[in-house]
Amino acid sequence: MSTDLNRALSFNFNNASVAMIDSSPLCLEVMTNILAGYGFRKMHRCADLAVGTETIKSHGIDLLLIDPMSYGEGAYDLIRWLRAERFGPNSSVPIIITTAHTRMRLITTTRQCGADYIVAKPFSTACLLERILWVATSEGRRGELIAPSELVNTAGSGVDMW
Repeated sequence: MSTDLNRALSFNFNNASVAMIDSSPLCLEVMTNILAGYGFRKMHRCADLAVGTETIKSHGIDLLLIDPMSYGEGAYDLIRWLRAERFGPNSSVPIIITTAHTRMRLITTTRQCGADYIVAKPFSTACLLERILWVATSEGRRGELIAPSELVNTAGSGVDMW
């Protein structure tokens, strides 16, 4: 299902908790600003995979954004572990891979380990929002991502914030 940014949808991400795992401080800063613009307030910025893993273990999260390139197989092991925890609080968390490398092998590995979507860097703010809305409206997703409200409105030709 492709989310059409021109159709009227609104979501309140104010109470949603997002974990971002990326080795680049610049990428973490950019994603933090983008997500804050969408209304996310509970953000966990993790520049280290071990810190990200501990964050996920100790907090309920509603969205995981991760760039696996700096972490190798460990990033995929984290995703596999999340999916294997069938009844854990974060087992069905939507996972979006953000990476500059989109080779077929990476895409295959990403899908096989249980990630929901891959977004190629650099990405537009509209692209990231579209992917977040896609995973938020996918069947089986939980938490604050699926609680509609009036914070973010994607009606019209673009993304309107208020």
